[in-house]
Amino acid sequence: MQLSLLIMGKDPGRSGWRCELPGNESDLWLSFRGWGQHNCRHKEDAGVLCSEFTDLRLVSDSDCAGRLEVFYNGTWGSVCSNQMSGVTPAIVCKQLNCGDGGYLVGGSEYGAGSGPTWLDHVACSEQHSSLWQCPSEPWNPESCDNRAEETHISCSGKKPKPPQTLFAECPNSPSCTDQEKLRVVEGQDRCSGRVEVWYRGSWGTVCDDSWDMADANIVCKQLGCGSAVSAPGEAAFGEGTGPIWVETLNCRGTESSLWDCPAKPWGESNCGHKEDAAVNCSGLTERTDSLNTPAPPRRPPTDSGRVTVPVVVCIILGALLCLVLIILGAQVR
Repeated sequence: MQLSLLIMGKDPGRSGWRCELPGNESDLWLSFRGWGQHNCRHKEDAGVLCSEFTDLRLVSDSDCAGRLEVFYNGTWGSVCSNQMSGVTPAIVCKQLNCGDGGYLVGGSEYGAGSGPTWLDHVACSEQHSSLWQCPSEPWNPESCDNRAEETHISCSGKKPKPPQTLFAECPNSPSCTDQEKLRVVEGQDRCSGRVEVWYRGSWGTVCDDSWDMADANIVCKQLGCGSAVSAPGEAAFGEGTGPIWVETLNCRGTESSLWDCPAKPWGESNCGHKEDAAVNCSGLTERTDSLNTPAPPRRPPTDSGRVTVPVVVCIILGALLCLVLIILGAQVR
């Protein structure tokens, strides 16, 4: 598949240049056909929205109905319903694996949002397979005039239930511990791999900016995986997907959880997934291993080389008895 991009020049009066990219280049400048030769106008200027920084969800007690929110620029925000096309709900539902159909729900059926209102005038058509392909007004944190314009959608289907696991309610349940909201993936075992954390309802990665052994030690300790052997960065176990939740961690080593470590505010990272942090831990801690290892028989303590309290008491009593006998003997004479 070819991708055509139009690159803007510095002068607003000049049109850009067109290049045809087959898609296997590592650099935009590696493929071009006569830069500066074109017949375009600025109304044809191209843009791009990278998937790694976007996500969407329906906010409510149900997975497939609720207030439509999109994740953009590190923050979840609402979508306005002004002049929204009728096929847009169905496209959203398909994208969320919630069936092939959906419809707009009037009023504030699923409550008002509290974050930005990112998008307005979304005009999807049947040729689109994703909300990100649909035309709209430019991204703006104040797109809606008021919360009454927020989009509420109900889908025709339901997401399949995931298989039951030991922690089936985690990490969504408030009763889950920090350990159950931290994982390492793509490694050889559960004690090595890319570090991922559960935050704001989704799994995301950790940026390797200032990532070091102190940070990795906290992760290993929190997972019950001993101490850190290494703290690789630069996506050593592959690039993750979804948000990059935190960067510039500065653990001191005394924290019991990664969430206790000083860091840049969560959700405000500007890293890319090529900077995903990872760990290699020494393995399961002795406390975990000991669950399957019988304890050695306890031997009676020995007192060699030491004088115990009972012995001292006996010596004192014996000395007093001897003293009493001597006094009595003297009186008899």
